[in-house]
Amino acid sequence: MKRSLYVLIAALLLVSLVACMAACGEDEEAPATTAATQGPETTAAPAGDAKVLRMAVPWPVGDPVTDNIEQNFINPFNEAQTQYRIELHAAGALLALPDSFESVRTRTVEIAGWPTAVFGSIVPEFNLAELPFSVNSIEADAEFNAMMTPIYDAALTAKHNMKTVYNFTCQGLDVISKEPVETLDDWNGLLCQTISPVTASVVDLLGGAGVAQDFSEGYQSLQKGVIEATLQSGSMVIMFKLNEVAKNITRCYLTPASIGAWINLDVYNEMPDDIKAIFDKCGQDAQKTINANMVTLYHENYETMESVGMEVYPLPGAEREKWAEKLQPYADELLGLVEPAVAEQVKQVTEQLDEQFPYQD
Repeated sequence: MKRSLYVLIAALLLVSLVACMAACGEDEEAPATTAATQGPETTAAPAGDAKVLRMAVPWPVGDPVTDNIEQNFINPFNEAQTQYRIELHAAGALLALPDSFESVRTRTVEIAGWPTAVFGSIVPEFNLAELPFSVNSIEADAEFNAMMTPIYDAALTAKHNMKTVYNFTCQGLDVISKEPVETLDDWNGLLCQTISPVTASVVDLLGGAGVAQDFSEGYQSLQKGVIEATLQSGSMVIMFKLNEVAKNITRCYLTPASIGAWINLDVYNEMPDDIKAIFDKCGQDAQKTINANMVTLYHENYETMESVGMEVYPLPGAEREKWAEKLQPYADELLGLVEPAVAEQVKQVTEQLDEQFPYQD
């Protein structure tokens, strides 16, 4: 009897031991399965030993800008090779917009994107991204951005330890306001949000009172009466639902507008030549594709804004000329901040685009 009991206990222990070994085996394989199923933030090649390039942008997920960057630059690069992987950090989650330039320069972050002219006080060439009345339409703006890329790149690689990845139009700036802005007189004392040194001067010279703020603060400021107007693109109006707090749009293409991305130059130079070639091509392809997408979206935006009850006022050409005349000395001042050869090149570009894409009321 005792012998049978010992046999039974031994059998149970053996079963328990086998079960335990099986469970331990499953636990050892679990991390690999979890890593494979979770995946990176963006579509990417298998991680393995891939070097991670963090890309910080201020726009939220779901914003047309963020979506275009992810779909047309990050994903193609990650899918094209396995040595590097770009991780997208949206909505200022990794760093605040004002810290972006210095963070890329010092390699605190590898890549960052921002509205180009935001750092015009550091890089004078960036101011030209919002050169007042230098283009007349979204189509001209897309061409202008492509032509400005090598100018930005030369300034950054020479002085600021970074390289241009791409830059594209973000649809130009119109006037979004609580009350209609149709003449120069309507600008008198108008409290208007400004998002860059250039737009601050533009507002002041037209007769308004500029209020410097991050572009994302427009809704609350309009709602609370801190400002009466803002300079925004149609996509920003729709994204931030500005139609709920301001009903009027003056379509005037006040300035072009640009968004770009920049990589730390040391990080770029450490890449093998074949990876550099892929990175460069992805940047060039993204610039071309996103410019085309922004042109299409620009025209769709006006239909969308009208459908939600906004009043779109196309500024007549004669009135626009009056505004442009007010701002011409400032435009000349901005051009005077860069090398004469660069200023002359930009003048030729804008003259060419003016003939190719005349303003239409």
